[in-house]
Amino acid sequence: MADTELLLELKGISFGFSEKKPLYRQTGLSLRKGQNLGFWSPNGSGKTTLFKIITGLIQPQEGEIFLKGKPISSESDFRELRSKVGFVLQHSDDQLFFPEVIDDVSFGPLNLGFSEEEALCASMNALERLGISSLAHSLSFELSGGQKKLVTLAAVLSMSPEILLLDEPSNGLDEKSRHLLISQINSQDCAKIIISHEPELLIETCDSFITIQEKKIVPVPAPTIHEHRHAHFFGGTEHTHGS
Repeated sequence: MADTELLLELKGISFGFSEKKPLYRQTGLSLRKGQNLGFWSPNGSGKTTLFKIITGLIQPQEGEIFLKGKPISSESDFRELRSKVGFVLQHSDDQLFFPEVIDDVSFGPLNLGFSEEEALCASMNALERLGISSLAHSLSFELSGGQKKLVTLAAVLSMSPEILLLDEPSNGLDEKSRHLLISQINSQDCAKIIISHEPELLIETCDSFITIQEKKIVPVPAPTIHEHRHAHFFGGTEHTHGS
């Protein structure tokens, strides 16, 4: 059950890359302490765009953003917000740009004004929490997809965020890496909004759910696992279906 403290609130958000094709029209959402919010909708409907609006990478045409009740509007406001809201991008290679893992993980704390010693300590703590401290001096481009996902998560956790924004965190992972990532997501004591096309992942990590309907963010019931009947080749052998 989520705490009653309201961490993040969006009100009256309208946005579109063109006037003829708006993604959002007068919509909003709220995120409370301890809440884990699952976010699903079809490709191209604006999920990643919403994360960019929250973190100030894109400006909405209308609307307000509040962090713990404080309105966020100026660049200095968004810098403060980004120190508390960690955004893990869908594609790890877009977030890893230093040769060594430790440099990527230390970048955030250094940007927040930590000393080199403090940044190194925070970074090693984040890597240890995820069980990947042995990768500290590995070359980022040589990591597996699962390792890269954990490193990008560590890079955000090193800043001790109060809110995590996770964009398709299991994208491209094998089953073993996926289960490891889910366990690490669930072990983090912060509020989360998780974008995913995997109903099973959202069930395993989230306690409430939203989607986009008619340009508005609306709550939806939890995804439901169910049985169904249909015919296809090799249907008589044990198998699974993708989401």
